[in-house]
Amino acid sequence: MAPEERRGTLAAFGAFFFWGAMPLYFWAFPDTVGAFEITLHRIFWTFVLFLVLFAVQGNLTKALSLFKQPKVIATLVASTILISINWMVYAWAAMNGHLAEASLGYFINPLFNVVLGVVILHEKLNLWRWLAVGLAAIGVLNQIIIVGQPPWIALTLAFSFGGYGLLRKTVAAEAGEGLFIETLIVAPLMFGAIVWLEMHGNGHLFSGTPLTIFLLLIAGLTIIIPLTMFNFAARRMPLSTLGLIQYIAPTSTFTMAILVGEKLTFGGVMTFVLIWMGLALYSLDLWRKRGV
Repeated sequence: MAPEERRGTLAAFGAFFFWGAMPLYFWAFPDTVGAFEITLHRIFWTFVLFLVLFAVQGNLTKALSLFKQPKVIATLVASTILISINWMVYAWAAMNGHLAEASLGYFINPLFNVVLGVVILHEKLNLWRWLAVGLAAIGVLNQIIIVGQPPWIALTLAFSFGGYGLLRKTVAAEAGEGLFIETLIVAPLMFGAIVWLEMHGNGHLFSGTPLTIFLLLIAGLTIIIPLTMFNFAARRMPLSTLGLIQYIAPTSTFTMAILVGEKLTFGGVMTFVLIWMGLALYSLDLWRKRGV
């Protein structure tokens, strides 16, 4: 393995372990701080950090020039809505005992991306991938029939993140610039909501414990740090390898769910097994086609 690829691989492991360990950040907050407030701060402080970073680097004008392209901005508005939903639902799931189902959403996501490729981009699938998608679909049906309800959290996370990835794939904007514009679009709303919470005594930025205030102030780093490592890795290693390493995040999250005592029914276990079988076929197909 070349030195650059080795560095990229280490960065990829770091990014996905970081994402997988995100529940630890949410659990550090007291029960009085909700997922909504945390998500507000994560988005707003990400915007502030990007604003400072681009200003220091002299790239602010270049990033803001994206507003001269209405189609790009329209796409980024849509992607902003999807990723905001994703962050909010994941935070809520982690803080309300639904971590296992949240991990299921990110296990489903690669296969959901395959479906999006067929439906939206008219991509053709080979037998391996049809089988993989079929197993995932059976897993979801199992959850509905045996468990008695659709895995709403998992499906919302898979749909929002898959849709976000599709939109960002089609937009002519670099990763950092795109995320800066996305957070800029909603920054006024985030700031207004934070001020409203503080004025009505429901915020914790000024009245929380020192630890709570610190965690809110560094909220933006929980987005920027893993994203920076991921982008570093993506430029230095095969995407097929990166696609396989991504399973570290939901695997870590699922492991944490089991360790903290989240209970899975037999039907729930079967849902995971079916999804994992689908992912195994999908991963084997990646290895077979790209010689990873």
